[in-house]
Amino acid sequence: MRRLFIQFYLLLMSCFLVAVILVGVVYKQAVDDVGERYLADLLRTTLSLIEADLRGVPEDRWSETLANSDYGFTFRVKVEKMSNYILDDDSRKALDRGEIVMLEDKYLFLQKLQDSNYLLVAGPLRYLFFLHRLKWFDYALLGLLGLSLAIPVFLWMRPHWRDLVALEKASGRLANGDLSARVDLPPHSGVQHLGIAFNHMADNIAALLNSKRTLTNAVAHELRTPLARLRYRLALLEGDEDTPERQAIERDLNAIDKLVEELLFHAKLDRPEAPLNPTSFNALPWARERIAGQAALAQEIHWIEPSGDALAITADEHLITRALDNLLSNARRHAHSVVATHVLIDKQQYCLIVDDDGPGIPEQDRDRVFDPFVRLDESRGRKTGGHGLGLAIVAGIARAHRGSIKVETSPMGGARFELRWPMA
Repeated sequence: MRRLFIQFYLLLMSCFLVAVILVGVVYKQAVDDVGERYLADLLRTTLSLIEADLRGVPEDRWSETLANSDYGFTFRVKVEKMSNYILDDDSRKALDRGEIVMLEDKYLFLQKLQDSNYLLVAGPLRYLFFLHRLKWFDYALLGLLGLSLAIPVFLWMRPHWRDLVALEKASGRLANGDLSARVDLPPHSGVQHLGIAFNHMADNIAALLNSKRTLTNAVAHELRTPLARLRYRLALLEGDEDTPERQAIERDLNAIDKLVEELLFHAKLDRPEAPLNPTSFNALPWARERIAGQAALAQEIHWIEPSGDALAITADEHLITRALDNLLSNARRHAHSVVATHVLIDKQQYCLIVDDDGPGIPEQDRDRVFDPFVRLDESRGRKTGGHGLGLAIVAGIARAHRGSIKVETSPMGGARFELRWPMA
């Protein structure tokens, strides 16, 4: 709220200052012109009368004459040499023309006595001093008005900000998989229409995901029955010989069975309410055991195991095992000759890394590769096996642990998959 308040307040204050300055400049110019002309006209008559009284008096007695005269003025009038004042050329020319010159910084009015180098000096005038003090009062009042704008801005923004925070929290819950997240804004809220639109969107998303899960579960379960029938009928075929055709049918049935299992597992991960069962276990012997299972399927590949004796990690062991198996299986299918696995703790996070020396993944496909049923062209295509759900399952396991999965270029030139999740 602080940033939004400051931005809005500064914008309002800038517009206010621009308007006040423009109006103030025009007003000040008009008032100053009128005030100066009024004072000059008033003092011109007064100083002319004094000048007339001094015409028959010698110059050396002008000051004495003025001191003995009682004009009843509220300001002093004296005679001084012109050289006592530092005047610019315009002021000197104005004095030579018989005009009155105002020294604003000293609150004085000057008029030159004819045929002399002396000046009649009137002042300091209290009115000019008052105008000077009024100027600083105007500045202080302007600052106070600017600060006072913060109060209505805050009062106006506070309910909007409260409603926006409620929307932000509901959006965060929805983004984290809580499909029940809704926002309840009061009828008088200025963003009520936004809350209604958010709730409608959340309803549609929840309905869409529930429909997707229902369809996936239904299809997967329905496929199991005909699969079982096919296996039974294959077993009843005459003859016990293991023909190539029979082997091909067995492989296809096993592939479909694995696809069904992966569909059900992926659908399970899509449920935000699916509970985790975190336990603490030694990750190094666990990782070596999973690597040994993959090495038995690809003995031509050099498998680099994580070094060390003990490293305790906390996670749902069943899910993390499935994630590591999928990453190792993916590396096995695409590596040329080497697969390396690392388990470590970095920046208060558990980190599981699998590197291979295969063709790697193009940068433009590195986000898309974690989508379900996505197959990349050529080297990572259908010919390498799999159903396109392995990495999507890994991404689902990462989300379930409030972690992340990313793919980069490995030091060996292939793909590096890095799975991270927080320690607490």
